Amino acid sequence: MNDLRRLFAYVKPWWKLLLGGLFCTFLFALFSGISIGMILPFTKILFEQEIPPAGITVADPAGISEEALFPQIEVWKETGRAWFMGLFADADPKAALLRVCIGVFVIFLIKGLFNYYRQIFMATLEERVIKDIRDHLYHHMERLPLSYFEKERTGVIISRITNDVQLVREMVGNLFSAFTQNASLLLIFLVVALIINWQMAMLSFLVFPLIALFTAKISKRLRRHSARFQEDMGRITSTLQETIAGIRIVKAFGMERFEEAKFAKQTESYLQSFIRFKRTSILASPISEQLGALGAIIVLWYGGNQVLDGNRLAPEEFFLFLAAVLNMMQPIRKLSHVNTVVQQGLAAARRIFFVLDTPIEPRSAGGARIEGVHDAIAFENVSFSYDNAAPALSDITLRIEAGTMVALVGPSGAGKSTLADLVARFHSPTSGRITIDGLDLQEIEIESLRENMGIVTQEVILFNDSVRDNIAYGKSEIPEETLRHAARAASADEFITNLPDGYETIVGDRGVRLSGGERQRLAIARAILKDPPILILDEATSNLDTQSEALVQAAVENLVKDRTTLAIAHRLSTILRAHRILVLDHGRIVEEGTHEDLVGRGGLYSRLFEMQFAESDRARTSPPAR
Repeated sequence: MNDLRRLFAYVKPWWKLLLGGLFCTFLFALFSGISIGMILPFTKILFEQEIPPAGITVADPAGISEEALFPQIEVWKETGRAWFMGLFADADPKAALLRVCIGVFVIFLIKGLFNYYRQIFMATLEERVIKDIRDHLYHHMERLPLSYFEKERTGVIISRITNDVQLVREMVGNLFSAFTQNASLLLIFLVVALIINWQMAMLSFLVFPLIALFTAKISKRLRRHSARFQEDMGRITSTLQETIAGIRIVKAFGMERFEEAKFAKQTESYLQSFIRFKRTSILASPISEQLGALGAIIVLWYGGNQVLDGNRLAPEEFFLFLAAVLNMMQPIRKLSHVNTVVQQGLAAARRIFFVLDTPIEPRSAGGARIEGVHDAIAFENVSFSYDNAAPALSDITLRIEAGTMVALVGPSGAGKSTLADLVARFHSPTSGRITIDGLDLQEIEIESLRENMGIVTQEVILFNDSVRDNIAYGKSEIPEETLRHAARAASADEFITNLPDGYETIVGDRGVRLSGGERQRLAIARAILKDPPILILDEATSNLDTQSEALVQAAVENLVKDRTTLAIAHRLSTILRAHRILVLDHGRIVEEGTHEDLVGRGGLYSRLFEMQFAESDRARTSPPAR
């Protein structure tokens, strides 16, 4: 119920749509009840060819009270019946029949109009609510800490905002449209049955507790089975995303059959989970309908006997009562289906709320704002570990002076990227603190921190958009000359102008239509255009050929001028001009100095440099492959 209550919170802003829909739904149900009430004058005309004239005198209440439990209700019933029948009274039976036909047409016209507006109100409400949920979920995801995305599979996250939201959409549609419609119809037909003969109505309702008990029991099973097949759908989405993103590797290693087998196993698991869910949901409708039929059979037997025995139940009233009871069966069956959809949607809602309940990264709302680095970025006895595992960084103390370039080198797993992530506040230190000009990073508004920061990574992220929009990411009003100046500084303008549509060329998904060097230079142009005072370069020139590396290196040199730069280097040749080089190993700073100092010490840096120098020599002197 808590999940359902949280969903209703999204309905509150659109209460006018809800009220309009409920109003039209009730009137639609009311005129549906009136439409079956037309059985009374119709059967009276055909079988007796007489309708009591308007203003009929009602039987003496005292006489009615001798046999009825609620005499006043009986008086109202007879008065209402007389007034309704009087609407179609006429000395000529054919004229009376024409009145009935015209009445039926008008009633169905009004009923149709209210049904039309009911659907408009409810459809608009449904889409508004789902848009708010989807926007809220995306807004929250954008603010989740980086650690969440490192632990959660991308496909599962996508499944939350697509498949799960779609299931909630179906639930909202059924809850506010199908449920209100069928519940209203059930109520109206129930009132009609009670007015005609309350004893028979109560007799037919004996099966309702059985239906309620069965519905409650089956709801738990539906929610459990639904949760299972939704989890399976998340795994399928994740596999699709990973396979499509890594299709080059799949083909290069000839792993098509392996991936097909893995995908088939997951779809089989989804199939079995879904079949279990459908078996339970399909079972609900016929059992509910059968229980409803049992109530109708009781009415047929009891009411038929009353008519045959000449009791106070007139034949036309029995037909109307029977029509009301039989019309109740369809809403009962549809409400059973609504329950199935609601249980499925609640399972999806629980998964969505699990994401929404995940704490977002601290925003330091109301915190300090900064304008670049005037003194230094300082680490004071900083340690960090992922999920209480072995420390990734241990007791780091350093200063990065304003306007200088500090390079981080070391073997894989030494903690280089982790240290850079702490500066960007993608993670927070386990102990110690990081400051900018003496101000703790935790006290700085995260928006202000990242506005002052530019990041160029080894794995360049480009969007399936134009070159122009990728460089001017998020900035719509950029002068042409400013944009091209950034591209020229990144050694990118020449290759961009040679593209088929120049700056309007679409780069493809993740920039697939460009080479590695071209993608890297676009990323550098984006950083230059942002003009950040703090810069993080995460192995920006690795995995490039010699020519591309030279172009990118020239772009990097333009980028780092007058900026406080932290550069992670895989190729040591790219950081020879760094003001200071830090050598990390097992999460600690083991060496520090300039390139010349470190080479002369004969330590870890010297060995890494000699190893790369030897590899370069071998690459230059090796004969070409045949």
